[in-house]
Formats: sequence, C-alpha cells, structure tokens
Amino acid sequence: MNKNLPHVIATIREVTGFTPDAANVLAQALNKAGLLADPFATIGIVLRKNQATGTWTRKPEVEPLLTELEQQTAAWDASCARATALSEKIRTECAEGSGLMRIRTDGDRLLVSVQVTEAGHWAAWRTYLGITEDLPQTLPYAYCGEGHRDGVAVSVVAYDGPQVEARVTAAARMPYRHGGQVYDLALPQQDSADRVWDFHSTRADGMPMLSMRGVDRSDAAVPLANVVHHVGPLAAVREQLPVPTVREPAPMPEAEVSA
Repeated sequence: MNKNLPHVIATIREVTGFTPDAANVLAQALNKAGLLADPFATIGIVLRKNQATGTWTRKPEVEPLLTELEQQTAAWDASCARATALSEKIRTECAEGSGLMRIRTDGDRLLVSVQVTEAGHWAAWRTYLGITEDLPQTLPYAYCGEGHRDGVAVSVVAYDGPQVEARVTAAARMPYRHGGQVYDLALPQQDSADRVWDFHSTRADGMPMLSMRGVDRSDAAVPLANVVHHVGPLAAVREQLPVPTVREPAPMPEAEVSA
C-alpha cells in the first residue's frame, strides 16, 4: 500500500471539499495509475540471485507497473526473439544437402522452404518442424503445411514433394499415405528399435493394422498410425530371397560300343 495515500486523501478533501468516500476513490484511482509517489517504496533493496550464474543483482522492492500496451509490446518482442532464435538454430542444425532452401522470420513466425528429393523426406521435415496441418494443395509441384516448434508458429513449402510421392506410389504394390509418407505395406516395416512389422489387416475406417514379428498375430494388431507415433520412423525392408541352387544334371552313362 502507498503510505502517502492518507495525506493525499486529506489534501483532496481540503482543496475540493469532497466527501471522504469521494476523496478516497479519487486518490486510489491516481495511485493505481502510478501518479502518486510513495516516499517509502525505495527504502528497501531486494537482492535477486541468478540461479544459472550464481550472481546477485539489485532489484527495487516495488516492480514498475506496465500499461496494457507496454505488456503487449513486451510479449510481441519476446515472440519475435523466439522466432529469430529458432531460425538460427535450424540453420545450424540443417547442413548443406539437407534440403533446406530458405528460412526467414515474419514477425513472430517462421517461413521455411525445403526441397524433397527422396521417399520419406517430406515426413521427416514435418516431424522436425512440428508440422501438424496440411494446407490445401494450390501448387502442383509443392506441399504446404503449418505447425509449431518450440512455441513458434511455422509455415513450410516443400517443393517437389508431389512428384517424389507419385514415383513412390507408382512403385509400391500396397501404397498407403500417412503423415506425409507413402508406405508400401506389401513390404515388412522396420521401426527405430529394429523390430519388424508386417501388414495384418485393414480397420473399418481404412487404417492399416500391423503385427510385430515374434508376437501372436491373432491378438497383436496395432494401427499403423500408433506404430509410427511411438516407435517410428518406419523403413521398408526388402528382404533378400534365397537364390535357388542350380542342380547340375546327372552324367549320362557311357554307351557301350560293341566290337
């Protein structure tokens, strides 16, 4: 509480002739707006310890009050700073040849352009950038998506994604698209722990069900989406079939020659 309030209320009543209640309302409004000085507010000094560095800093006992506009400005500046920091982090992590074409900040969000060159590339970028929403495909040569990473909104354009997916789909015997990737369910799928999954059946809503090798197939079917989410990414396994041995024909008996 501002210890100057009683004196301010008395002064208002003396000068204006206001009632005690009216003078109190006016004094409280002036204090809330930060227009009244508190001569006792700066007597104490609080030391705050920075846990990361172990240093102490002097801090006024009373925090300065920010207006709503100042609070909004501070929040906006912090959001823009997070976007800038994330863009630098992505530039550092994505080496040349990763497919990253361009990244820039637009206020508090990131705009990213990538090039898809192989199967699974678009799905990997979706996971890395936190893309959760596919936008309508307005360009025949690119996919677009939105999401969030580290609290920052991200928009991405993936060039050549449709063309790569079309080639993969054409080559697959049982293609199924999930999360930006085409899976050939005719092939076994290996998860991140090197376990192998085979196609089991199709759920009523069209979701493929997989079964893990070494487990009873009758009661262990798991939706593809769950397998990808918990133990993905999945990679197709092109098993090497044994090459049939070539049996040489038995030698023919030598014909007897009569004298």
